[in-house]
Amino acid sequence: MPQSPGYRGPLNKISNDTIPADHTRKDVVSMNGDTPYSAFGIDLRAEPLVLSVPDIEDRYYVFQCVDLFTHNFAYIGTRTTGTEGGDYLFIGPSYQGEIPKDKFSGVFHSESQFVTIIGRTQLKGKDDLSNVLAIQKQYKLQPLSVFQGFEPKPSSDLNWIPLNPEEFSDARFVKYVNFYLTMIEPLHQEDSASLNRFRKIGIEPGGKFDSTNYSPEVLNSIHEGIKEAQNAIKNKAENIAGKVNGWSMMNAFGPREFFNQDWLLRAAAVMVGIYGNDKIEAFYPIAHVDMDGDILDGSKVNYKIHFNKDQIPPAKYFWSLTLYNKQADGVGGYMVENEIDRYLINSTTEGLYFDKEGGLTIYIQKEAPDSANEKSNWLPAPNEPFYLMMRIYGPEEVAMNGSWEPPGVSKNIE
Repeated sequence: MPQSPGYRGPLNKISNDTIPADHTRKDVVSMNGDTPYSAFGIDLRAEPLVLSVPDIEDRYYVFQCVDLFTHNFAYIGTRTTGTEGGDYLFIGPSYQGEIPKDKFSGVFHSESQFVTIIGRTQLKGKDDLSNVLAIQKQYKLQPLSVFQGFEPKPSSDLNWIPLNPEEFSDARFVKYVNFYLTMIEPLHQEDSASLNRFRKIGIEPGGKFDSTNYSPEVLNSIHEGIKEAQNAIKNKAENIAGKVNGWSMMNAFGPREFFNQDWLLRAAAVMVGIYGNDKIEAFYPIAHVDMDGDILDGSKVNYKIHFNKDQIPPAKYFWSLTLYNKQADGVGGYMVENEIDRYLINSTTEGLYFDKEGGLTIYIQKEAPDSANEKSNWLPAPNEPFYLMMRIYGPEEVAMNGSWEPPGVSKNIE
């Protein structure tokens, strides 16, 4: 909806970022600033849609396709479909028409009528932005009928429910569930048993939840159940992965098969960083604590991370380290405004200082370091608690199998 703070544009139209994300972007938590986004939603109710991409040989790119469950059900990009251009067809769950598969480089079936697609095109420094914009202009989205030379099929209007976050913590939340359930019919067999139980308290596709139909005791139980679930999700989010040197080695995103009915993991992953990639696409170690187990807090301590030459993140494409506050919900948050407009350090950051052994030390503190070498490697921290997210695009096998371990964040006390 245009009045929504996260609104980017109408459905079925690509919205390209013309600058990388910074502290002003609060669409979702833990956004990256390495790859200007080409983000958009598609409506598959009327007919399938076709996404076309050009040849892209000089940089990494990806289109991550996410259904309403937040399953990553399809990928287009360097890793999965290669550097050659192509046309890719997206089909909704209730489509009954003919599918001309031979005309497409790939055909993807979505479990939901609405899909979020997040395109990421690698930015190799500030001077490279014009090249990214030129590539973005070649991305194209069109209905199947238009692709075939016919008039597009009209889609019916949808009366979206205005979101009120105050309703998310009690039984009023049910009306949102019922609304979105209508967009995933026919329901997947894995969800049938749960949904049959949910019907007892008025949760069903298109159902009208009326609290007056329930006794105060039952209604209070629903309220308490929602609160307990939210606490469980937050606890899981804070402990979402095994720790290595203070880093949570998160592997929390994927298709339906990846979750294997672990809905708590799925919900916690959304809280930590909604729309994260599958680990094989991008690996996301996260640090909320230093090597001593203390919460990272720029108001109290200066920090540093030292990568020996063989500890530098093993990425086929590139890696980055981004800093965020926790202002979204106490767990996730956004990039932090700072005096040098530096929100991350990555493998293409210009002017980084490497020691004579090829190692790299990153300094994380609110005030600028004194020495020139340290200032070159300075990632500004806020005057408050924060967390760090590493991104390894195209992780090498040593990152996938756990034999690579990131160095911990240490207190820089001098």
